[in-house]
Amino acid sequence: MITQIKRWLLGSPLDTKSELHERLNVFLGLAIFASDALSSSAYATDEILFALVGMISVSSSQSAVLADQTFDVSNLYLCIPVACMIAMLLGIVIVSYRQVINAYPDGGGAYVVAKENLGTQWSLLAAASLMVDYILTVAVSVSAGVAAITATFHATNATQAVAEEHTSMTLAVVTILVIMHMNLRGIKESARVIAIPAYLFLSSMVGLIVIGVFRTLVFEHHSVVYQGIQIGVEHIAVGLLFLKAFAHGCAALTGIEAISNGVKAFDEPAEVTANKTMVLMGAILGFIFIGLTYLALAYQIIPVEGDTVVSQVARAVFGGQNLLYYIVQWATMTILVLAANTSFGGFPRLAMLLARDGFLPRQLMNVGDRLVYSNGVVLLASAACFLVLAFHASVHNLMPMYAIGVFLSFTLAQAGMVVHHKRKNEGKAGYRRMTVNTVGASATGAVCLLLCLEKFTAGAWIVLIALPVLMWIFRRINNHYRTTSALLSLPKDGYHPRKFDHTVLVLVASLNRGAIPALEYAKSISPHVEAVHVQLDAAATEQLRKDWNEWGCGIPLKVLQSPYRSLSGPMLKYIDEVSARHDHDIVTIVIPELVPNKWWHHLLHNQTAIAIKTMLLFRPGKVVTTIKYRLNA
Repeated sequence: MITQIKRWLLGSPLDTKSELHERLNVFLGLAIFASDALSSSAYATDEILFALVGMISVSSSQSAVLADQTFDVSNLYLCIPVACMIAMLLGIVIVSYRQVINAYPDGGGAYVVAKENLGTQWSLLAAASLMVDYILTVAVSVSAGVAAITATFHATNATQAVAEEHTSMTLAVVTILVIMHMNLRGIKESARVIAIPAYLFLSSMVGLIVIGVFRTLVFEHHSVVYQGIQIGVEHIAVGLLFLKAFAHGCAALTGIEAISNGVKAFDEPAEVTANKTMVLMGAILGFIFIGLTYLALAYQIIPVEGDTVVSQVARAVFGGQNLLYYIVQWATMTILVLAANTSFGGFPRLAMLLARDGFLPRQLMNVGDRLVYSNGVVLLASAACFLVLAFHASVHNLMPMYAIGVFLSFTLAQAGMVVHHKRKNEGKAGYRRMTVNTVGASATGAVCLLLCLEKFTAGAWIVLIALPVLMWIFRRINNHYRTTSALLSLPKDGYHPRKFDHTVLVLVASLNRGAIPALEYAKSISPHVEAVHVQLDAAATEQLRKDWNEWGCGIPLKVLQSPYRSLSGPMLKYIDEVSARHDHDIVTIVIPELVPNKWWHHLLHNQTAIAIKTMLLFRPGKVVTTIKYRLNA
């Protein structure tokens, strides 16, 4: 039954030879590995504007409501140079990761680069950064997608706001579970599903920007919604404000590394296909990001609680909440939600590499029926659901922790590539590449430090604690595997046969058709056999004694008293006594177990065998053998 349910949910298993047919071309690769990077353009401008002017609340009529403070809109012009600086940094990172793809076509991204060139400790830092980033990507993307929908229907009072928060959390968790299910069905199948909304988002955003830019260049526009906002905050130095906006806006670069992590998922030649996808992604991301930022400045858009910048720009360009507006909102919501799928493509592969190197549980190396790393998919979904519930599906609560891991992995990858090119001694071409990587590592390192300082008190401290904790966990797991391997290694002086003597104890509750085979099996494996019965019912014990002479197979019966009606206590105590009494290597405990015909019949019987096996699991020198008797009635 479980197998049938699994087939219904996930589909029929795929043969290992089908792996080549599950790979992605540029069209599908852009949808599944670039959704996160492309979708970040939908909220990166929000973060820049939030840094420049703060956030205000709105009434149900969408008009600005000033509370106890006023907001300075005179610095909005800084959003364009900030966006241009981020676009330049985007270009440097794209070029650097193309080099990573060419140098390491088997994938792995920053983790593999750091391991090969910087050492194990730096590679674990890169892995921890990427894992934190992947988990936050799912939580932030889904939360932002839900926010894009709720932006269409604003709460008008406190009660509705609370209900809206609970609804957002529920929708976010359900969405993560749906994406998890979609990925468990296979990478190519999920890519086909994502391709439609992904390209709808791209076409709608290109249309919005082209129409918006045309209108701003041809017609004269005035800010209507936000007229009358007074300038009343203290003056902040332009340079510091620029750096703050730059740090916030660097959220636009999240997700770029996913393609380099999953090179093996692309059609052959994999590195060529991955490089084409990387360049296309960078060009589209830069166009949408700069275009939206320009329109936000042109229409004097200010971040509004419960209303996104994309929503406000779409209303301004299309003249209200009409059909075109709703198309943009729906497309933005879907791409933000499905952007989480980028992590589901990268996280399981990274977890597989760490498990292969002995830094994560080996179960994460297992390939499921649909040729995906199923355990990694489930682990990612579970961690993301926890974050969504912990931070109430709020993008602004999650955002301070976001992007730090991204830029830390960027920095380590590019620093590793500097060492790689230096070691390869590639001549003038190598020096050019080293220059690009050095500039990139310096820039992304500075951004990472800026993010840590800027967002430390807002929540970045959580990430700075999580990274060393994850590295410690990696080390502990690795130490366990190393110790286990050493203890299990064969002796160098060859094999020496050893004979084991053991006492066999048969646990008997009553004499029946299921108990007799267990007694006969015990006699066949050792001359030292004893039956053990714990008295919980005096009448049942007396009946057992009467039947034993005829059906006891000549095995002595030991009855243990249990004044407190405990089965496990007297039994475990007696097993230890037998182990100490006999100079034998092993005590074998034989347990008769009934196997009903139907699964629900198990609910009608005591699961004593399972409980006993669990209790004896960690006791040395004890072997538990279950003799099953199937009921065929």
